Amino acid sequence: MKRRQTLITLTIAATAVAFILYVGLANWGGKAETVQASSIQLQELGSEQQVTVDFAEKPTVISLFTSWCTYCNEDAPKMAVLHEKYKDRLNLIGVNITNRDKLSEVRSYVERHNLSYPILLDRDGSVYSQYGGSGFPALYFVNTAGEVTDAIIGSTDLETLDGHFARLANAP
Repeated sequence: MKRRQTLITLTIAATAVAFILYVGLANWGGKAETVQASSIQLQELGSEQQVTVDFAEKPTVISLFTSWCTYCNEDAPKMAVLHEKYKDRLNLIGVNITNRDKLSEVRSYVERHNLSYPILLDRDGSVYSQYGGSGFPALYFVNTAGEVTDAIIGSTDLETLDGHFARLANAP
């Protein structure tokens, strides 16, 4: 029993050290590297068609969510408001992590929150994995060069979200 506790403690300590080193080395240069957005081609909810997200058309916000996620449900009304406000200047694309959800619940979620932006179905979780699989809700802000300029993992207030949307919409 004592050996197991020691092993667990060492594992936690090693993980913490690795994380600290990773963060330290990643930020050492003073300027973060540009991260390219992963290509997205998924089936749209309510359609049999595959949709390819075109980042070059307009700046794009990718919203990864599940219908059962409490924070996703808190943020959905905010997303609806921001979509209406910015729909002429940027694309908002919802990506449901369908391999962790039920399609009937996704439909209910979209109806309940009156979401009018496209909802794509990540049936195998590949897009979620490509974007880091860090939790939900997850928002990725992608400019027209296909670069992820910002990300928010977890819920946040409308004012903060609006600031991120405005920066992306007004970026050159």
